[in-house]
Amino acid sequence: MAINSQKIIELASSLPIASNEKGIMAAFGVYVMMNYNEFLFKLVSKIINMVDDTQAQAVEQKLYDAVLECGYHTFHGARTSMHWRDLILPMIKTPEDEIYALVAFTNIFGIGFIEVDELIPGKKLVTTVKNAYDPARYLEEYGPQPRGRCYMFNACTASYMDLVYGSAYPDGMGTFISREVFCRSMGHPVCRFVAELHPEPEKIS
Repeated sequence: MAINSQKIIELASSLPIASNEKGIMAAFGVYVMMNYNEFLFKLVSKIINMVDDTQAQAVEQKLYDAVLECGYHTFHGARTSMHWRDLILPMIKTPEDEIYALVAFTNIFGIGFIEVDELIPGKKLVTTVKNAYDPARYLEEYGPQPRGRCYMFNACTASYMDLVYGSAYPDGMGTFISREVFCRSMGHPVCRFVAELHPEPEKIS
């Protein structure tokens, strides 16, 4: 494998980050808003815990869809940027290298360190996060959860596979679907995600 994950993290993290008066930053060909993670956590957790389980699962699906769309477009913007072309693309020799590069790039956001556990080209990706930011807070504030709460890492795991092995952008989103099989909010020691080919791939609307 030609990917130096630590180097990607160092390169991406070393870029000057400047935002405008609205908190919008431009880097790696994408726009990112600076916002407090605490706001999103409070909003999502309160909604999920205010509704019944059927409604909660519907909300969780919408969260997954939203993060999938965000990740798919954001990571595509990053991998087609000048910074990616100059700094990261020379490391990439195979589609599998690109998966590792996208995973490494995700680790600059500081919400947990995601790693590849298993990669079957074009079929399956398993990732693990040992220190995801949100699960411990769900456990502390609401007790053990019935399902995993790492919506971002779950959907991002699918988005990596969509971009690399799905149809050419922008038609590949939804080719893979990911599920969180372990989560610290459920009492597991780590959070783990498995992305596999969607049985009936659809573009997220």
